[in-house]
Amino acid sequence: MPLNSIEINSEPILEIDGGWQDSDDENITVSLKSKNRLKKLRATEEEDIISGDQYEKRLRNQFEKLHPTPNWAIVPSKRKRRTESEIFDGDSSDIEKIDVLNKDIDESLVKSGVNSRWKLKANKLEIYRMQDANRAAYSQCAIQSLKFHPNSQVIMTAGLDKTIRLFQVDGKKNPKIQSVIFNDLPILRAEFNPSGSEIIISGRRKYFYIYNIEAGSIDRSQGIFGTEDKTRENFLISPCGKYIVFIGNNGYLTLVSYQTKQQVANLKMNGSADAAAWSSDGKYLFSTGKDATIYQWDVGARKVVHCFADEGGYKPKKIAVSRNNDYFAIGSHSGIVNIYDDSCLSSTNPKPMKSIMNLTTSVHDMKFNHDTQILGISSHSKRDQLKMVHLPSFNVFPNWPNIANPLGYVQCFDFSPNSGYITIGNEKGKALLYRLLSYPNA
Repeated sequence: MPLNSIEINSEPILEIDGGWQDSDDENITVSLKSKNRLKKLRATEEEDIISGDQYEKRLRNQFEKLHPTPNWAIVPSKRKRRTESEIFDGDSSDIEKIDVLNKDIDESLVKSGVNSRWKLKANKLEIYRMQDANRAAYSQCAIQSLKFHPNSQVIMTAGLDKTIRLFQVDGKKNPKIQSVIFNDLPILRAEFNPSGSEIIISGRRKYFYIYNIEAGSIDRSQGIFGTEDKTRENFLISPCGKYIVFIGNNGYLTLVSYQTKQQVANLKMNGSADAAAWSSDGKYLFSTGKDATIYQWDVGARKVVHCFADEGGYKPKKIAVSRNNDYFAIGSHSGIVNIYDDSCLSSTNPKPMKSIMNLTTSVHDMKFNHDTQILGISSHSKRDQLKMVHLPSFNVFPNWPNIANPLGYVQCFDFSPNSGYITIGNEKGKALLYRLLSYPNA
C-alpha cells in the first residue's frame, strides 16, 4: 500500500508539560461554552471565559481523572496491587475521550497562538504506555531492527523471521499495513531512505534488498564489486540520501552510491571498523573501532580530516551524533557512554562533558531524539537495559524505565520524527510503544 494513501485515524495522546510555562498562556482566553466537550471543564454552569493558564490546569485535572497515577509514581506504602496490564492495556474508551479532548486542545491553542517551544524537566520523563506498536502482528522472533517512517506515522519492524512489517501508529489499534517476506534473508538491519520511499534490508549475505514501498517492488543487489566482505549486515544511509556506507572487515568502510548501489570509495581505518555515524548534513562520516580512535571523514574529499581519542579507550561499539552536530556520544563495550561537545573536532584528546555509567554491559543501540533533549542508550545483554539521558543536564531520568515497566531484553529502539513516541523492540518480538507527553507532535 503506498504510504501516501495511509489515513491516520486519530491524534496521539497529549499532555502539556507543566515543567514549561509561557507568559503567552496568561494572555489567552478560552470560551468553555464554545463547544459542548469543553463544558465539562466549567466550575459552575454560568462560567464561560477563562485564561489559558486556567484552561491548561483544568485539562490536566481532566486527564488525571481519566487516567489514575501510574503504579511507579505511587508511594510504596499506598500502592495497590495493580498489574501493568490494568494500568496500560485497559479499555480504549478513555483513550478515545482523551483523543477528542486533545483535538480541542490543539485547535484552541493554535488559534490562540501559543508558542510551540517545549523544554523537558531534567528529573522526570513524562511518559505513557500505549498499545504495542505491532500488536496486530507480533514478530516470531526477537526484533532486530525497527524504525519510524521519516514522514508518516508508520513503524517498521524486522528480524530473523525474514519479514518486515509496517504498522500505522495511532496508539490504540496500530493496524498492520503490510508485510513482506524475504525467504533467503534472515534480517539483521532495515532502514528507510531519507524520503521514506524505499527500505534497504540486509543480513549475513553478500547481497541486500531494496524494497520500493510506493511501487511495491523488490530489487536484489548483485553484490558490491571490488569488495570481499561476506556480509552486509551493518550499514548506514546518509541523511542527504546520496550514500550508503557498509562497515566491513579489516578497518574498511565501503562507500556506495545510493543511486547505483555500487562502490564509489573504500575508506580504510588503521584498526578495526566497528561503528559509524553520519553528520546531520551527510558531509562527514564518523567511525571508530577497538583502538578507540574516532575518525572524521570528509566524504566528498574521501579523506580523514580529524582524529581524536575516546577517553578511557573502552572499545567503542556505537557512535551517535546529534542532529545539530553539537553532541557526540561514544558507547563502549563496557557500557560506559562518553558525551562530547563539538570541541572534540578541534582536539586530539578531548575531555568528555559527561561519562554515563548506568549500563554495565556493552552498548548496542544509541541515538539522540530530534531536538537533542534526550539521548537514549541500550544494551541487549541484560533485561531492561535502556536509559534516557536528559540534555544538557546529562542527568539520567530516574523515573523511567523502572520495575513497574519491564521492557525485556532491549534489542533496539527508535524515536518518532518529532519525539512524540518511542518504540522499543525486545526478544519476544514485541515493539513496545510509549507516548512522550512533553512533545505535542508525533
